[in-house]
Amino acid sequence: MDLPTHAIFGFAIGLVFFGRPEIALLVSLGTLIPDLDREYWFVPMKAYRDEQYHRALFHNVFVIALAYLVSPFVSLGIFLHMLLDSFTTSKDRGCEWFFPLSRGVKRGMYNANMEPQPLDPNERIYFYQEDLNAVIEYPEPDLPEPESPWRRVYGPALNSSLLDRGFLCGAIAVILVWLLTPDFSNLGLFSNNLAKCVPHIIGYFSVGALFFAGELDRRDQEAPLGKTQLGSLKKLSFLKIPLIIAGGLLCIIWFAMYWSEILANLEAIGSNWISILFGALLVAISSFAIVKWQTRKDKPPAIV
Repeated sequence: MDLPTHAIFGFAIGLVFFGRPEIALLVSLGTLIPDLDREYWFVPMKAYRDEQYHRALFHNVFVIALAYLVSPFVSLGIFLHMLLDSFTTSKDRGCEWFFPLSRGVKRGMYNANMEPQPLDPNERIYFYQEDLNAVIEYPEPDLPEPESPWRRVYGPALNSSLLDRGFLCGAIAVILVWLLTPDFSNLGLFSNNLAKCVPHIIGYFSVGALFFAGELDRRDQEAPLGKTQLGSLKKLSFLKIPLIIAGGLLCIIWFAMYWSEILANLEAIGSNWISILFGALLVAISSFAIVKWQTRKDKPPAIV
């Protein structure tokens, strides 16, 4: 899914379910955050290709939980982003909802050529997945053909562009309907709540600066077939460091302006910390016990 689709879809969901522009802006802001795990932050592209960090590093339930400490609405936006990404094609490979725990499964039952791989006695958990032809024949330009199957869940869609445009146009239509019916009264909500939207607009500038800096950095790295990405931006590559700094400072300013809400969220969570801690430990211990039992030595390897 493209970033405009994520942002517009999140904004539409925020308006329909909460009816307040400032909340809709927060949800939309959250939808932008996961894609910051692209080949950014001056990390060599090869590391991202080899480890498949995109749609994993910031596309997981732990990032959703961490964002909830700041704002439930930002957390909702991240969830919506991951939800849409999970419906895209085999070329996009869905996302890893439980990264980094998903990296505990290191071996696939089939390789990239859909041939059975020999079992490794040291590996007790395998994933049963065959790469679709689209992954092999039409991979992303910055992702080489892997030696083992991709880790991620494939979505049901057969054409990501069609699905992306459908969500984009549908979200725009929902926003227009919300604004214009039944008596145009919703149009006044924006002017009445403009002051409340200022902190979120600063958040957008922060995320935008980080995205632009990341794209400039990608431009500086060598792409397949000797081509460079976003060649038209080559002359602006000197701006990437200032943009990283500006984005970070704006992020600090946004946190400062939103600090009272963050503290309120933390207080609400902290007031029931015993139940939360007990639930987290219970889930962790139960999961660990189930995995150990299902992968004990006298049983054949588990397939997930």
